[in-house]
Amino acid sequence: MRCIRIISAVLLLGSSKAGFAACLLSDYSVRAELDRSTAVIVGTVVTERVTAETKNLLEGVTYTVRIDEMLHGHAVKTVELFSENSSGRFPMEKEKAYLLFIYRALDRLAVDNCGNSGLLTEKKAVLSSVRQLTSVTDEPKKPN
Repeated sequence: MRCIRIISAVLLLGSSKAGFAACLLSDYSVRAELDRSTAVIVGTVVTERVTAETKNLLEGVTYTVRIDEMLHGHAVKTVELFSENSSGRFPMEKEKAYLLFIYRALDRLAVDNCGNSGLLTEKKAVLSSVRQLTSVTDEPKKPN
């Protein structure tokens, strides 16, 4: 009977997103994530491609994102973001707009699935907070 309970618990955890989440940081506030981000953007996914495993990273998907608004960081037109096939993956869909907090993971740029990044339609309050926090130090920039 005990074995059945353990198996049931494992299956329940395994079927939920929380069961596989790898949220390792203690502070995911907008301010904390902004402070540790290389860049924060509003961008639209234009392409995606499968990326092979390397010595340091699992296989995954590399998204090319057109930057619609640069909130923090250096203005560029596009950025490539890697999403590893692991519990830390941050999946995106082509032609959808996102608010993205970008960080460097070894030799690639990525987005933390535990943070404040997400579909722009679902992140209006976070976007407002970022604009307030960056208005003193960074002016939102449009790419050239």
